[in-house]
Amino acid sequence: MSGLRFDNSESEVAYRATTDRRVLEVRGISTRIDGRLIVDSVSLSVSRGEVVGVVGANGSGKTTLVRTLAGLLDPDSGGVVVDGVVFDSSGDGASRRNWARKVAYMPQSAESHPFTAFESVLMGRYPHLGRFELEGSGDHDLAWAAMERTSTTEFVNRKLDTLSGGERQRVVLARVLVQQADVLLMDEPTASLDLRHQILTMNLVREETRERNTGAVVILHDLSLAARFCDRLVVLHEGKKLAEGTPWEVLTPSNLRTAFGVEGLVEPDPVTGKPHVLILGTDGSSSETLVGMGRTVHLICGAGSGRELMHQLRVSGYEVTVGVLGTGDSDREASERLGLEYVAAPPFASITDEQHDSHLALVKAADHVVLLPMAVGMNNVRNVMAALSADEVIVIEPSKVLGDSVDSEVSDYTDGIAAGLRRGLVEKFGEIPESTLLFELARGR
Repeated sequence: MSGLRFDNSESEVAYRATTDRRVLEVRGISTRIDGRLIVDSVSLSVSRGEVVGVVGANGSGKTTLVRTLAGLLDPDSGGVVVDGVVFDSSGDGASRRNWARKVAYMPQSAESHPFTAFESVLMGRYPHLGRFELEGSGDHDLAWAAMERTSTTEFVNRKLDTLSGGERQRVVLARVLVQQADVLLMDEPTASLDLRHQILTMNLVREETRERNTGAVVILHDLSLAARFCDRLVVLHEGKKLAEGTPWEVLTPSNLRTAFGVEGLVEPDPVTGKPHVLILGTDGSSSETLVGMGRTVHLICGAGSGRELMHQLRVSGYEVTVGVLGTGDSDREASERLGLEYVAAPPFASITDEQHDSHLALVKAADHVVLLPMAVGMNNVRNVMAALSADEVIVIEPSKVLGDSVDSEVSDYTDGIAAGLRRGLVEKFGEIPESTLLFELARGR
């Protein structure tokens, strides 16, 4: 409580309720392997009933972090606390056995050995037995129940080394469940599984944390799967914690760019409503070599006219800003999903002086200004007016529609004001098809 101040007793009660629910606290863990710092000062906490996902690129430190939490690696600094008990790697066998009652670890690759599947699952009960105590009927019942939950009873008498990788993974999951620990540490539990068993596995993890009031830390590579089943996510990048929060807070285009080196769009899954990550692409090179690196393109658009171009520009490495967009505009939704800066406005409201000034600042700061064909009314005509302040404007010609006919006029609901402004820009700068814009930008137009 040192250093924490509360304005009233209700706040203090809320704080205590939160900390009382914490089953795992990781305090500034740093771990080295062969002298190299792999995990750098990572802190996180897990509450009872909560599933926390750990995501990040290969080599970001995920497995090293979880192995450290499991007591398999000694940290250089920091501490791990489970249910109020501080882990001491130098402890005797009894203290380690007690720790094993509190923490269950599922490795990335399921081991292969000549024990039967049932014997392997039963090993999860060892931390609960005395030094020379044998498993009893209750332990056998728990092991069988865990195998039923993981659909592995058909392997009960099969040797583990005769099973496929996915089948062994499900047996190891049963062993983790039968351990009945306070914290589940799982390193890519779905890696060897087909789609059906990926869902079943993550459902079991959620069920276990909810019903037994435990906590789980799960490493996952599938970001959409992580968003669907995890209450919170931790993103690791180069051994450090890049971000932590709910899936919506964490899975942003900026974090995807930094942690994975990809451009992505994050939208609600139409069925679950949870974040769904769509990877737009990457050129496979470092960010320094992307064609657009270091340049900003400002789009004046609306009603979906700029949505696709935003994606293309971001994949090419450009910074993208957007003009004034009202609530509910599909271009605004795309801007938010891609993490782009834009000027926010209420739906169908006229652009205010303040919003117009903010827009002009974005126009001035950009290396390139692009005016897209869009419907213009008196409420948003100042978007087009803002283009007049640019030294140069790239005007995109209207797209082809049916057959070979061309929509030569942009929808204008301003009694010709918007059309006149656009014609003036076309006369001064010309216009190009949208399909050639990236080429024009790349050659330094």
